[in-house]
Amino acid sequence: NFINVNCNFYKYIAKTVNMLYTKFMEKYFEKKLTYNQITFRYAVGESIEKGNEIHPYCEILYFMDGSGVFLSEQFQENTQKESLFLIPDGNYHRFQLENQNNYARLVITFPRPSIEGEIVNSLMDEIKIIKDVREEIKETLKRMAEVLSSSDDSTAVGVYLYGGFLTVMADLSLFTPSLELPTFTPKNQLISSCIKYIDENLTENLSVKIIAEEMNVSEATLFKCFKKNLGISVYKYILEKRLLMAHKLIRSNKNPTKIYLECGYTDYPAFYKGYVKMFGHPPSKDK
Repeated sequence: NFINVNCNFYKYIAKTVNMLYTKFMEKYFEKKLTYNQITFRYAVGESIEKGNEIHPYCEILYFMDGSGVFLSEQFQENTQKESLFLIPDGNYHRFQLENQNNYARLVITFPRPSIEGEIVNSLMDEIKIIKDVREEIKETLKRMAEVLSSSDDSTAVGVYLYGGFLTVMADLSLFTPSLELPTFTPKNQLISSCIKYIDENLTENLSVKIIAEEMNVSEATLFKCFKKNLGISVYKYILEKRLLMAHKLIRSNKNPTKIYLECGYTDYPAFYKGYVKMFGHPPSKDK
């Protein structure tokens, strides 16, 4: 009887999990392909990559549908359909959406430096939002999303998407020469001061208490303000910034077992665990 009860319990759990997964997938679609170190992803519905708002690669996001607010270290701005977001590596960002199910986007991610290094460096120096996207670029991006979502993972598709990426980058460079950081300002000046202090003291002993004292506010006020305006905790923000610093040092051929101290960590096991969690592989793989 004990065995039968347990079997029925696990069957119930498995059935429930399967039902929830099926229900989620009905509202979500994603197709991804990587070609020549560039990843192309077309997705509709709630993002399954939450918690990955700071990363070591550059990102171009074509916001095809949905509504909400774009949050970053520098500013907040209401989203607009058919806007193009240029997000450099290492910049915190997050989309706070009104309805996740309506969220449709084409995302292109690529490392720096890349084969298009000069153009990438000129376009991806700061976060930029292009609201009045040229019709030629829109058509290219929409066609890329269509081909990616409806085709197999063949080499021809990869070549096509790569060609579209080069076309978009060249078009932005040639016909949108005066791209500048938006003039939007944060809704709370405390966030700007807090981020500036963290960036300047990233390798030092940092805690919510220390930062709150420096900002002359209570820990509770700092925590709530940070979470509300950026959608991330102060603690997680500091950890991910430190891990990005470590990633760059390791990529420049520094020894992981030595640089963790330079990045604000006090012991290697904690650094190793955090690195694997954020990047999906051990530090030695990036050396």
